[in-house]
Amino acid sequence: MDLELTDEQQWLSESVETLLTRAWPPAEQAADAGDAEREALWRALVDFGALSVERGEGLGAVELCLVARALGAHLASVPYVGSAAVRFAAEGLLDDLPEAFADLAGGEDAVAVALLEPGRGWSVDGVATAAGDERVTGRKAAVEHVAAVDWLAVAAVADGEPALALVAPGGAGVSATEQPAFDVTVPVSAVELSGAPAAGVASGAAGARLLERLTTVGGLLVSAEAVGAAGRLLDDAVRYAGERKQFGRTIGSNQALRHILAHLYVRRSSMWSTVLYAAAALDDELPDAAQTAAVAKAYVARGAREVAHGALQAFGGVAFTMEHPAHRFLRRIVVREQQFGDAAHHERAIGRALAAQAAGRRPAAPAATPAVTR
Repeated sequence: MDLELTDEQQWLSESVETLLTRAWPPAEQAADAGDAEREALWRALVDFGALSVERGEGLGAVELCLVARALGAHLASVPYVGSAAVRFAAEGLLDDLPEAFADLAGGEDAVAVALLEPGRGWSVDGVATAAGDERVTGRKAAVEHVAAVDWLAVAAVADGEPALALVAPGGAGVSATEQPAFDVTVPVSAVELSGAPAAGVASGAAGARLLERLTTVGGLLVSAEAVGAAGRLLDDAVRYAGERKQFGRTIGSNQALRHILAHLYVRRSSMWSTVLYAAAALDDELPDAAQTAAVAKAYVARGAREVAHGALQAFGGVAFTMEHPAHRFLRRIVVREQQFGDAAHHERAIGRALAAQAAGRRPAAPAATPAVTR
């Protein structure tokens, strides 16, 4: 596994950064962007090729994470996570999936992932939404960008097995109600499905594999966004520390603050390295890729908030005002921290997997030795 970015990946990162600088408002104005600005940015990303998911020819998990990191750094408001995650998850499985997934993979439609249900966690186990006879019935919560997408990728159960259904958000039997959003640049809705017709339902072994890949890469993409937001907030804090003066000296010359910022820099770098390693493991189809991605999600879920809180301290009270963009980055970080499972969700899953693995390797207990009668 090569853990260094290639020249092409570096160019991709720089190009996406340039695109966002030109096509999207600055972070302090991102919350005020309207539908026209969001649609224009989405069209620019599509034309750029940000959805061309195809390992070997198009974008792999590493490249998708590079795009997601840039989106987080600019607080971009587009349905990229769901659109990219569904395409990556389906890539390589298309021969076993309904035709609708192949059409989606080769097109430009935007997708939102409908996984979370009221009163349930992010695990696909125990999902109550049912998909039978190409109809979907159930309730979903916190579905992103419903008004801006062409399809909902709905996690469901078909014939007692995990399934993923593609449903048109504006179709019959679909009702969406906007929910309060902690980050207004990530609008969310509650979705009620009442026998909504599905363009395709992936079920059985293929459906289970598709859902596993979807939650794995989805967790990585939101982690990459969180790293981007935390990194931008830290960069702004370092810049501020080099400009703000107290008692005739910049606050950045204070050794205690320098130590804090240095620690946060190391934390940010280690988070990004963890995400890149997990993404490369997915691209290389390593056996433990899913577990590696879970480790990355848990690590970033805690680390990004730590970086954000530390950076806020460098700004002082000004960072807590509505006019300052710092709290907006924190809101994006908190939202992405929860999606596809928070740190505790993944730590418990990793713990159970390691315990089961250790139990499988444990030698059988020796047979009891009969007592010797003298």
